[in-house]
Amino acid sequence: MTVYITELLAQIEARFGKLSAGELTAKLLELGIVDHTLCKVLAVRQEVARLTAGGMRRTDAMWHATEKFCCSYEYVRKCMYYYRDINLDQQASASEN
Repeated sequence: MTVYITELLAQIEARFGKLSAGELTAKLLELGIVDHTLCKVLAVRQEVARLTAGGMRRTDAMWHATEKFCCSYEYVRKCMYYYRDINLDQQASASEN
């Protein structure tokens, strides 16, 4: 971890240490520390991944995501293909190493 991340974690722990994970996430979004757009992209990508893991074709899963998140198919396509560096599974496995 960098010095900046270590300092940020210390400040968050000092200020918001007693909040639940959900409350802390909401507070960080409110403060603008967490990028709301990237959170939406991650949610769309994870929904499509969940549906395709269940056997649904990718395009059908993307259409279902448009219905769940009340957005256009173009937005879902952008989430899936434009934001290629966002993947929770890759980040989780990288942090375990």
